[in-house]
Amino acid sequence: MPADDPGSSALSSSNFKNTVVVVSFVSVAFYNILELTFIVFATFKKRSGLYFWSFCVAIWGILPYSIAFLLKALGTNPGATHVYITLIVIGWCCTVTGQSVVLYSRLHLVDWNKRHPRFVLAMIITNGVVLHSVTTVMVFGANSSTYSGLFVKPYSIVEKIKVTIFSVQELTISSLYILATLKLFRHSVIHARSNRTHILRHLIFVNIIVIFLDITILSLEYANLYQFQTAYKGMAYSIKLKLEFNILNELVNLTTSRSGFG
Repeated sequence: MPADDPGSSALSSSNFKNTVVVVSFVSVAFYNILELTFIVFATFKKRSGLYFWSFCVAIWGILPYSIAFLLKALGTNPGATHVYITLIVIGWCCTVTGQSVVLYSRLHLVDWNKRHPRFVLAMIITNGVVLHSVTTVMVFGANSSTYSGLFVKPYSIVEKIKVTIFSVQELTISSLYILATLKLFRHSVIHARSNRTHILRHLIFVNIIVIFLDITILSLEYANLYQFQTAYKGMAYSIKLKLEFNILNELVNLTTSRSGFG
């Protein structure tokens, strides 16, 4: 796969292994979307609020992103490239920003410093507006039949910057969760130490996996493996959402239990 590949070329039909890898990543993402949808609607009795809707947006954003990328990568109907690109951009914006909003929506339950959630919200909005806008222009330009030569190199650079900044954003929010949870436990006089240890270990374990997934995304990005990285991102974010849904619900149950903190 050439360096600075914006994904304007389809997967080679002669390279069966690459096609299998891409299809496998997308298939896992589809399964996780289906499972998460059932879990969310089975868990939420009140289907409203920022937490519920941001989760739905993040989950369902993976669907158009992965479907459009797969059709485009397989060379299905080359004349519909701009339709595929539009769906990829919309899906990616919904998923990456939606996932950060999911984390933001529950941060106030463990972090009682009002400045931290405000900082996180400002970071999400700023990064979302700036990076999504610039990337959208670049990706359409790089896949244009007329101006692709002008946009391919800048798009490759912007894509790396975008992926790096969003990874740092997620790491920042995750770090705030860990620090706030540690502080919360220090002020707990009632809650059982064993339960505190279990939740803290679970939180740290989830964040280690999330960091590992981000590192693999960054590695594929900086290796200029566009097709693999794009397919892998859908799967990686679906895994992140599954892990975060579980630990966030544990934290919610912990902080809303009147017998937990005094």
